[in-house]
Amino acid sequence: MSDDQQDVPADLDQELDQAAAATKQKLQQDPALSQSLGGTSELQQEVVDIERDLLDEIVRRLDQNKMSSEDAQKLAQEFLAFLPIQDQRDLLNKLLQLSRDNGATQGIYLKYAKPFEEEERQRKLTLMSQHIHKGQIEEALAVAKGEIKNA
Repeated sequence: MSDDQQDVPADLDQELDQAAAATKQKLQQDPALSQSLGGTSELQQEVVDIERDLLDEIVRRLDQNKMSSEDAQKLAQEFLAFLPIQDQRDLLNKLLQLSRDNGATQGIYLKYAKPFEEEERQRKLTLMSQHIHKGQIEEALAVAKGEIKNA
């Protein structure tokens, strides 16, 4: 274990899990809050997971004196300003902007963007293949160029 990790409280994971559980409970109790975090339970869970990762990163940076408490509060407020979330693409776009503004969130963005981008790539490949099998070459090219977004 490195010196940096020794500075982090041993029960940090437990505290972060408790915070995530509290957020989930609030989502169940407040339909308006639930809707602001996205329309699906999967998206809501992803927002809760991102919140947990962000809190973890903030605590680690505070413990390592790499972030002031004022910067930590500002980052938390910027994250809360994301709301409402429309869909996963909206969430990732907002997280990307946050990562551009604050280096502490770059790793978090990459963690969540990579699987989404791979899923999008697979969706496009499947759609292109379907068009090609139907002889619809122009449609397949349109998908490849990104001209067809929600097909």
